[in-house]
Amino acid sequence: MEIIQFNGEAVVETRVLARMYGQTPIDIANAYFENEDRFKEGEHFYLLDDRFVDFAEFKGQFLEHECLNQEKIYLWTDQGLYEHASIMKGKDAWHSYCQFIYFVFNKSEEVKKAIQVLQKAEAIITNERFIYFLAKEML
Repeated sequence: MEIIQFNGEAVVETRVLARMYGQTPIDIANAYFENEDRFKEGEHFYLLDDRFVDFAEFKGQFLEHECLNQEKIYLWTDQGLYEHASIMKGKDAWHSYCQFIYFVFNKSEEVKKAIQVLQKAEAIITNERFIYFLAKEML
């Protein structure tokens, strides 16, 4: 999975989204333009073009050679992938969306730390219950 970090978020470019969902980039573009009211820039996608300071550098770093002449790049967030999956309504699209979410959040250090905190809290609570039980039995 070709996931890009942009503005602190995991995003995918339209061609990657199309491959994930078993579609063509044109299918993705058509789905977007036919349902444009469901998508909000900055929430569901980021639109990069020559207004973006590092646009040429970004294209050179993240796009395949045949895509370097693109004038606009759509980077889809997890919410954008969700909307596309709901538009496509296919089992494969939902499966790919779930894989993306699992992959992204499984790699997230914040989520790993949160899980560790919860596991420690569970151990403390379990330990305190055991001590309470022992104290109650001794009285």
